[in-house]
Amino acid sequence: MHPPAALPAHLASAPFTVYEARAAALGSARLRASDLATAGRLLYLPTGWEFELRGLARALSSATPGAWISHLTAAVLLGLWLPSWFRGCRELHLSKPKALPPVRRDGVVGHTVLAFEDELMVWDGIRMSTPARTWLDLARVLPLEDLVAVGDQLVRQPRLELENRTEPWATLPQLRDMLIRHPKL
Repeated sequence: MHPPAALPAHLASAPFTVYEARAAALGSARLRASDLATAGRLLYLPTGWEFELRGLARALSSATPGAWISHLTAAVLLGLWLPSWFRGCRELHLSKPKALPPVRRDGVVGHTVLAFEDELMVWDGIRMSTPARTWLDLARVLPLEDLVAVGDQLVRQPRLELENRTEPWATLPQLRDMLIRHPKL
């Protein structure tokens, strides 16, 4: 038996979707090779890949049209401070509108929510909730003191030399608008 052909460099180091595999001209037999593992429907992991949230979130959001990364996962990707009990968590949070079937993937916490298009963004190649929407989603899981701390992080003026951005993640009116739009939180 011959060893499998080498994967293209962009697929050898991170999770990828079946769509990316097809675009790279990988056939079904190559996807069943021993150097790949399936990570659920439409997702593949190179063997030896070490868990890395950003890569897995990117692949998951690509493999799930109409859905977006949300809640704790979005907060971690944005680099927001979270209480210590969330550090090292390997669950990914994925939200979908009610019109789509519920999420059923190992290691993925699914949410069915009402979100408006302006509450979603593509950031670093990942479809995810905006910072203000992420704050709203965190209101269900964080104690009030921690939710206030996250809100403070979102509205404070960033330091360019440390964060590579000049604008706050959100404004107080944006956070207020989230509460008005979604009063039954």
